[in-house]
Amino acid sequence: MIKARMIKVRKINFEFPDDVPFWFNPRSREASLVANNLSMMAPAFERYFIRAIRDVFPRIKSAAVREEADLFCRQEGQHSRSHIDHQEMLLRRYPALEATRDHINASYATLYEQESTEFALAYATTIELAFKPMAKFLVGNRQILFADGDPRITALVLWHFVEEFEHRSAMFNVYNDVVGNYVYRLRTIGRTRKHVAALAESTRKAMEACEPLPKVDPLAPQIPRLARIQLTLGLFETFSPLHNPESGEIPRWINDWMAKHDAGQDMTRVAL
Repeated sequence: MIKARMIKVRKINFEFPDDVPFWFNPRSREASLVANNLSMMAPAFERYFIRAIRDVFPRIKSAAVREEADLFCRQEGQHSRSHIDHQEMLLRRYPALEATRDHINASYATLYEQESTEFALAYATTIELAFKPMAKFLVGNRQILFADGDPRITALVLWHFVEEFEHRSAMFNVYNDVVGNYVYRLRTIGRTRKHVAALAESTRKAMEACEPLPKVDPLAPQIPRLARIQLTLGLFETFSPLHNPESGEIPRWINDWMAKHDAGQDMTRVAL
């Protein structure tokens, strides 16, 4: 029996005025690309996830899974709104990126119309499971990735991944309750990764045509090789039939972030 995770829906009033740099961290190409690709793509894929869940909501048998799924959708809706705010800042800077945004939106709309709802649930599950090791990677290397960046974008990205870690089981539980076919999910992973990678690459090229990514800084601190290996292993683990999204310890910084939010601290800028 699944016990619903107490997902908290947080509304954080991020602001992205025009003085926010297009590439938010001049010393980290990697972090800058993660932040911009996330804001360009997340609103579309989050709408895709939410649509799939809402469409199968009557088919969810477990009351606990329904409760968790509803909170997941509401939390994802907050992510989408905040990333749209950042996205609009990027588009004000470079209106040519509107075509890229429209292409991403159309791609997800077409995918939903051409594929089954079961495929959408499998796609969403693959992405959401990957966000747990990604969250651990970003939080664990936050000083290297974010210390030299604009604190407003740092706060946005880390908030998003704190909450991705928090709802790490929600999509997995919906898929297992409604579809419950591990082999089918495994068969969709290649197509899911191909679709995401193609959109990410075309988005990167469009953004670089507007403004080149920051040059590699040979003096900037580097992410340890072990951390990258752990990320890779964590991603591969999500493909296992024995994978449990709840396994492992919660990073202390994530718990600290939640405690600070609950205490009323301003989370639009965070201490690393």
